[in-house]
Amino acid sequence: MANKKYIKRANSKDNLRSFSNNKDQATVFPDFSFQSVINMINNDPVARGAINQYVAKCMEGNYNILNRKTLKKDEKQKLIFEEKYKFRRDIVRKTILLGKLFNNVFIEIIRDSDNKTKDLNVLDSLNIEPITFENGDPKKYKSRQYSQSTGKPAEWDVKDITWIKFGDRSVGFAPVDLRALWENLLIKDWIKRYSGWLWKTGQYRIFYNPVNANDKNIQDFLAYNRRHESNFQAPMILSGEMQTKVLRDMKEQESLEMFLKYLDNQTLILLRMPPSDAGIPDASGRSNSDAQTNNLNTSVTDMKQIIEDSINFDLFPKMSKANTLLRFGPNDRFQAQMVWDNLMKFKGVGATREAMQEFLEMQGIYFTADKLFEEFEDPSSGNMHDGKGAQLQDDTAPSRQGKVAGTANKKIGTGEQASTRSNQLRKE
Repeated sequence: MANKKYIKRANSKDNLRSFSNNKDQATVFPDFSFQSVINMINNDPVARGAINQYVAKCMEGNYNILNRKTLKKDEKQKLIFEEKYKFRRDIVRKTILLGKLFNNVFIEIIRDSDNKTKDLNVLDSLNIEPITFENGDPKKYKSRQYSQSTGKPAEWDVKDITWIKFGDRSVGFAPVDLRALWENLLIKDWIKRYSGWLWKTGQYRIFYNPVNANDKNIQDFLAYNRRHESNFQAPMILSGEMQTKVLRDMKEQESLEMFLKYLDNQTLILLRMPPSDAGIPDASGRSNSDAQTNNLNTSVTDMKQIIEDSINFDLFPKMSKANTLLRFGPNDRFQAQMVWDNLMKFKGVGATREAMQEFLEMQGIYFTADKLFEEFEDPSSGNMHDGKGAQLQDDTAPSRQGKVAGTANKKIGTGEQASTRSNQLRKE
């Protein structure tokens, strides 16, 4: 019997379509300039404001550090992360900002001589080129900037970089939304420059056409006009007949303004930011803030889940912190209030304390207290409260039960027992 040789393939066999075998240059880097898009974003108040508001919305909620074995809140480890790495400000916030801009984030692990994590640094996505294998798995990372001391670009090993990719549909560089945003902002920039040219060159000035006027009348008019052109109260004097026309119609500014609003809406759609959160009031007269907030929370939750998975299963193990977990809480105070409202309904159907605590943890709400809920007696025992803690109303209590159908009608009667006074009878 012939011996069979089995080949173990630890990596994917699906190769990148745009892969080029080059050990010195990036193999999956986009083919357009990031810096040009960033310059346009910085010059556009709608795009810049929407990105800043999106990051602020993501940072509105809280995060928890848990022990992986016990799944309990570890405030001591969270304090260490904040004190040593400025975890919330320098890691989480920068990850959200660069992820929103480039869909690719690179977190650097700085080690000391003992190979322990000394610091964390979120690198500028503009300067990092991932060098990959044919299937897109990273081989190493290379800086696009050359060092002034060595004359060579910096390089990182795979174990020293965590590559977080948002909206990834392949194993290579995650698709970047900036290309569509760049085209949108480019058209807006052309319109703004054209509108500026109209006002700068006086395209809306008045055109004067003197009729049956000689050269002396025209020269006197020009001299008088130059003398009093800054004084709109001075009367206009000219001998003969004068016809005036507007060089261009100012109504074209209305169409330009409408098109600029359309481009701003396209920018907000791409950035997943409701107009109200971007500072643009809704003129429709309808209140749809709840629907807009739900859509925004969906996008924020999706980004936070990707960050959670990348940090928990890539960054923390590389930092020798595999026993630590990151969990984000509710996105804002309104979502937190909704969690507590649902918890009350959950208790109303007879949920146990363990189930309610599990429900809170699923929503990202953790407590350091060992005992989260007070014990309550069974409603049928007649002793609903033991005097400790807050008393919760039970929907199964007899006092909160509705009446049986027809009870009110029986009390009112059929009307046969009613009597009528003589002065209430209609006289024929």
